[in-house]
Amino acid sequence: MSGAATATTLVVTGSVTFLVGAAVGVPRVFTEPDPATKLRMLEERLTWWRAAQPLYAVGPLVAAVGIGFLAGSVDAGSERAWFGLSCLLLLVGAACWSRSVYLRFRHVREFAFGELPGWPFAAYVWLTLAGLAVLGTGLLTVGFPAWAGWLTLAATLTFLVGYVRFGDIPPFVFYLLLPVVSTGWS
Repeated sequence: MSGAATATTLVVTGSVTFLVGAAVGVPRVFTEPDPATKLRMLEERLTWWRAAQPLYAVGPLVAAVGIGFLAGSVDAGSERAWFGLSCLLLLVGAACWSRSVYLRFRHVREFAFGELPGWPFAAYVWLTLAGLAVLGTGLLTVGFPAWAGWLTLAATLTFLVGYVRFGDIPPFVFYLLLPVVSTGWS
């Protein structure tokens, strides 16, 4: 399997892992405005909530490693640097996200009441947005199909505007974009 094909496999695997976590981990809790109701929802499905958290954490790490394999599949120099930087930003972002996920695994009540520190999630979002922007630029620079680079950049800009406007973003959008874009390099 080539580096680009391995990259696609890892990006898709990481994205699916995240999305499975999102599907089983009490997804309605994120749209529930009442903290007491959120807590009740989580307590009623605590096993599912806790089972989902490792999937939430591992998925982005695996997807980021996939971008590292993409870096290894292109010529050395500036071409490789784009994807290497994207991988680094996505990995550090995923580490911040893992911290956030760990906290909500351990401190369910505090999560429900919005009492957990917000910096891990904010750092994750900003680093992921930066990693996606660099990825999109790299896809255009290296000569992969232009649609993949433009789609990545357009989606990243849309995510950025939404995050700035609303102060929040559902992370699953990143893991819907990445598998689609990965078909452009495999």
